[in-house]
Amino acid sequence: MQSRGWKLRFPVLFLLFVLVLVLRWFGPAGDPTPGANQSGEVAESAARDVRIYLPPLTNLTFFYQGEGNEYASFTRTITHASPEALQMEDASGTNLAQVVELTPEQLRMVWSEEEFYEAVSLLPEETRQTREFGRALDLILLAAPIVEGQSWTDAHYQREIIATDETVTVPLGTFYEVVVVKSRSLEAEDFLTYEYYAKNVGLIKRVSVSEGEEAYAIVSSLAHLTTPGDL
Repeated sequence: MQSRGWKLRFPVLFLLFVLVLVLRWFGPAGDPTPGANQSGEVAESAARDVRIYLPPLTNLTFFYQGEGNEYASFTRTITHASPEALQMEDASGTNLAQVVELTPEQLRMVWSEEEFYEAVSLLPEETRQTREFGRALDLILLAAPIVEGQSWTDAHYQREIIATDETVTVPLGTFYEVVVVKSRSLEAEDFLTYEYYAKNVGLIKRVSVSEGEEAYAIVSSLAHLTTPGDL
C-alpha cells in the first residue's frame, strides 16, 4: 500500500516541480540586481547635478594650449571657492576674474572683472557691489538635466547640449563621457562656441567659430593641470 501511494504522489510532485521551473524561467522579470540599480541611480544623479562639471577646488590651475590667435592660450586658476560659488581668474595678456554660482541645476556666471590683480575674494555680493570696475552678468554655462537636446537662453547666448558621451583627446590626455555645449551669440548669429566639459575636471576644450565672410576658428585645449597638492 505504501509503495502504491508513493507511485500516485510522484507524478503530482513532478508536475509541481515543472510548474515552478516554468514560472521562474518565463514569469515576469524581477528587479535588476542591486549593483545595476545603483549604477543607474548614480548616472541619473549626475545628469541632475551639473556641479560635477566645475569642481570648486581652490588653487586648481588649468593650462590651455591655443590655436587661432595669441589669446587662445591661457591659464585659469580657481582662486576662491565655496560650496555655492567659485572665483576663477584667466590670465592671457591681462587678468580676468569671473564669479560662477554653483547649484545642482545651473552653473551661472554672475560677475566679470578685467585687469584684476588683487588677492580679493569676489564671492560675497556685498564685496562686488563696492567694486569700481567689473560688471554683473547672467550667463548660464551649463543647465540640468544633462541630456542631449537640452537647451536654454541667457543674456547673450542660445545654448544647447549636443552630446553627453563624447570621447575627446586634448594634449593632457583622453577624456570620456564628455558633455558638449553649443552656444550661438544673440548679437552675432554667425559666431558659435563649442565647449567640452569633463566630469570632475571642468572645461577641457573650447572652439570658437565664425561663419561670416572671414571665417576662422580659435581653439583652446587643456594641456596641463595642477592641483593644490602639486603646489
